Amino acid sequence: MATTDNLTSLHKHEEELRAKSLAAIEADAALSEHWNLVGEAMNAIYAFTHDHAHGSENELTLQYLGVRLFNAAGASVKLALSGYYQKAFDQVRDLIETYFLVDYFSTYPDKIDEWKRADKKKRISHFGPGFIRNALDKRDGYTSGGRKKIYDLISELASHASYLGISLTATGPANMAQVGPFFDEKKLAIWLQELAMRLSHAAVVLVSNSEGSDTMHLMTRKHYLEVANEWWSKYRRA
Repeated sequence: MATTDNLTSLHKHEEELRAKSLAAIEADAALSEHWNLVGEAMNAIYAFTHDHAHGSENELTLQYLGVRLFNAAGASVKLALSGYYQKAFDQVRDLIETYFLVDYFSTYPDKIDEWKRADKKKRISHFGPGFIRNALDKRDGYTSGGRKKIYDLISELASHASYLGISLTATGPANMAQVGPFFDEKKLAIWLQELAMRLSHAAVVLVSNSEGSDTMHLMTRKHYLEVANEWWSKYRRA
């Protein structure tokens, strides 16, 4: 048997897990609503980044960041449905970091060009994740450090090689780490609610300040905001 046959077998198993994951989502009312919101958010982001004609270089830069948001969400979905929960959460962290930056630019649009032209040293010191989180917390009057807590937690569990992170690769009664993809309904549910919450807010921030009078985009945005508001009113965390 050729070594590449193992890759074919792995892909077949991933597709079987994807079907099982989708069936589990469809069978649960709450998970179905989270899933629908993810689709609506990705549609809103796609409409802004692909269909909307940018009105300035600053808006074009935001569209580029929107591309990153869309691709991170798509990769997270692909990985989670196929049973790679740890790496799916890794993409959620990427999404969070990107949309915090988009949120910062929504308040300080004059910083967009500075960010574009910054070298690595300046980008880290003036636009790094910690700097951006602190600026947003100060803007919003937040003192709980919630942004840092969720970013650090996902970093520790998913993005960095840590012993604690082994928990995202373990399943079953013995909670043993698995080699390759596997199905775990609890991990699937936690991932999906987290993605729905983070991506829905990211989409709201991204599409809320579009330039020009793009009627189609405005209609898409209106529909999305109605869907997002309904979901948040039902699932907002205390």
